[in-house]
Amino acid sequence: MDVHEEGYATDKKFPNVIYVPEDACFNINTGKVSWKTDQGEGAFIRLLPGKDYVYPNGYKVKMIQQRESKKFHLIGTTPEGLLIHKPCTVSGGGKSEISKSISDAIISGPFFVKDFVKDFQAAKEIINKDDYSDRFCPEHDKGDMRTILDPDRSLGSVIKLLTPAIEFKDAYNEWVTSVPDHIKALVFLIKRFYKPEWGDDWEKFFAVDIVDGRPGSELKFHNQKLSASYLRVGVTADKKWRTFKLRQDFHPAEKAQMEDDITASAVVPTSLLSHLNPEETYSSSVKVITNCEHRFFQRPDDAVIRGYDKAAERDMSRADTFISNFQALTHKDARELLDDVASLEEFSQPMKDFITSVPGSDCPYFVCSALMRINKDGKKTTNPRYLQDRQDMVDIKPRFMAEVGARLFRVVPLDLPVHFPVNATIPGRRLNQPDRVNQFPPLCVYNPVHYQELPELFMDFVACLTGRSPSTTGAGSEGALTKGPFNMLCTSADLNNAIVSFILTGYDGFTTAAGYVGPHYRVDHDISLLVPEVWCRMTAEERNAKNLIREGFLERMEDFEFNGQKVLASRLGFRITRLFCKEYLGRIFDRPLRVFDDMMLRPETQDMECFAEG
Repeated sequence: MDVHEEGYATDKKFPNVIYVPEDACFNINTGKVSWKTDQGEGAFIRLLPGKDYVYPNGYKVKMIQQRESKKFHLIGTTPEGLLIHKPCTVSGGGKSEISKSISDAIISGPFFVKDFVKDFQAAKEIINKDDYSDRFCPEHDKGDMRTILDPDRSLGSVIKLLTPAIEFKDAYNEWVTSVPDHIKALVFLIKRFYKPEWGDDWEKFFAVDIVDGRPGSELKFHNQKLSASYLRVGVTADKKWRTFKLRQDFHPAEKAQMEDDITASAVVPTSLLSHLNPEETYSSSVKVITNCEHRFFQRPDDAVIRGYDKAAERDMSRADTFISNFQALTHKDARELLDDVASLEEFSQPMKDFITSVPGSDCPYFVCSALMRINKDGKKTTNPRYLQDRQDMVDIKPRFMAEVGARLFRVVPLDLPVHFPVNATIPGRRLNQPDRVNQFPPLCVYNPVHYQELPELFMDFVACLTGRSPSTTGAGSEGALTKGPFNMLCTSADLNNAIVSFILTGYDGFTTAAGYVGPHYRVDHDISLLVPEVWCRMTAEERNAKNLIREGFLERMEDFEFNGQKVLASRLGFRITRLFCKEYLGRIFDRPLRVFDDMMLRPETQDMECFAEG
């Protein structure tokens, strides 16, 4: 780095990475990053978008602009990341999705109020309630005297406060349930922006414009429009998105892709690796991995939704991309796409620019990311593919920033490597609803996240059953540990290595659902995208399966009788509960219990016969 006399430094490799002193203060209103020099004098640099500011402990800050409101805000990123490994994941189980940004699944728009005066009055009554300590049942009483705007109460705590819970009295739960959702959202928003120096005079910072002589509905803060964001988690039977409001302080995790389909891994004694993350808990051995692929054979399922898969649209607008199973289009098709202005505008800018350039080019054919190949039977293929360059080779900065943060946090000398052993193993399952016409049996017995102990986990790994997906011709076994036909190791040797690896490293075996949760809830890869966001917001202790079971966040599944036959449901291990959703989804959503309802958490309630058969 190049050190400047004012007391900051710039990275030699990435000049837009700036190292600031530990007392540096960021002020978005003045546009300055300021601190005191060793001589006690004030110093500052400009706070600019496109720059990454790094504290001595590895904590990173940057200024970004919201898509909808155009307002700038600061984003802080923890020094340490979480390395999630997805072994033994079947076709369509979400291997690629674990490292994709969740941003494409987020919808943003203005924050609306129904009636500014009435809504703020209702919110004020909730906020000004003096004592919430009487909400607990006697056996759960914690003597919590904090008010909603108490600086010691976080936004997450307020969300829990206004979410029904078994430890609350029935009367309190009834009151919480009676509060309209839009009023709760308003309370959460006020808490998000509240500053202690405002005291009780916080209302004056919020306003709406006067439209046609009456108060409008679009909420403003400090005279700037506020936005609300929603995340898609599943699709209804009539193909409508199931969207859920995100917390006002939510921002997608920074991701650096470490693997896709093929990974080389090794188990090493933890004692051989120095300067590991002090906040993680490691067994006597850990797994280290490296990516074996230069390009990934991606299937962009969501590219058919124009503008949704921005990465696929960007990649496929380039001239050097290998593409398979997309429709070969002509200049005539390009002019028709350009004439359909409304549909064209739905694409992201790279694909729009690419289509616009086609009529003036000498290339006779092109492809569009939303138009798949038409088969001989007149139906569109469900298996479009293209080769995507590894993003950590195209853009090395995300991996560099991850290493910088960890090196500073752990105080790793520059002549030593920064080790990133696996922190969590989360394989994925492909699940399908029954298809009686094509004789595909139901395989949709899992809720969004399951945990299995080693015997049951390896029963699954040995069978490696996959539901029907666009990558396969049907449901069935892919061979032990998946991809049997492509595996160069003998099955017995591979299985032996795998189980010894799990025994030595002590990693808990969690699995996520893709495709369907029960026969009625289609989730595609939305859970695969969501779970990394949840897991990276949990501590090592919170991710520990034994602790999750003890606290009631995981429930054991039991065998039961159905139609005179014993159903061995215990083989499915443990599954997440409403308590898990409240505690951990509450770190992402305003109303966490809505995301996975009771029928998703217990798929047997959707169709017991289907569950038993599966």
